[in-house]
Amino acid sequence: MSDAPQTLELGAYKHVVVPIGVVIALGVARVVTSVSHYIQNRDRVRPAFAHVAWSTILFLWFVGLWWISWGLRNVEAELWSYFTLIFLLVGPSLMYLATTLLLPDVPEHGELDLGERFERIGRSFFACLAGLLLWLVSVELFLLQEALLLPKRVNQGILVALLGFGAIFPSRKTAGVLGALVLALAIVAFTTFRARLG
Repeated sequence: MSDAPQTLELGAYKHVVVPIGVVIALGVARVVTSVSHYIQNRDRVRPAFAHVAWSTILFLWFVGLWWISWGLRNVEAELWSYFTLIFLLVGPSLMYLATTLLLPDVPEHGELDLGERFERIGRSFFACLAGLLLWLVSVELFLLQEALLLPKRVNQGILVALLGFGAIFPSRKTAGVLGALVLALAIVAFTTFRARLG
């Protein structure tokens, strides 16, 4: 008899990650659809660098979250419960909420100023993303049972602090600076990190 912890069978794993995949798919669809609508209505939509940067970041993060979800197959079977599933839906839901705040529908009449939008939604947008990162750390430590990996946690802590700063001081300029910084970090992370599904 093996003392190794038991994980879910692949069929059960697929069943419990479907809701997570659905929210992620909705988020990707929202980003792509919104960008398409903004291009189609470009005469009535005033773009902003911060908006482009954060739309790109959210798209990359949705794909990254989908990639990370494969690691959930290694979660011990005894850790899975109804509340585990609810907890796992929190992160994708926060990211989807941030996406809907960032990417509003184009109004039937009038102009949509995407830079001005950050003045109104910046606090909620950055709070959602800070919550998302705290959720991710919890998933990594308690469900995926990753080692503490101090440099990684320090980087995540710095990112949470930057997003917290954005929530406290929401403005176009803050959103643009944070967007450029986080986008650069995301590109570096995705080009240097070689994850394999295996």
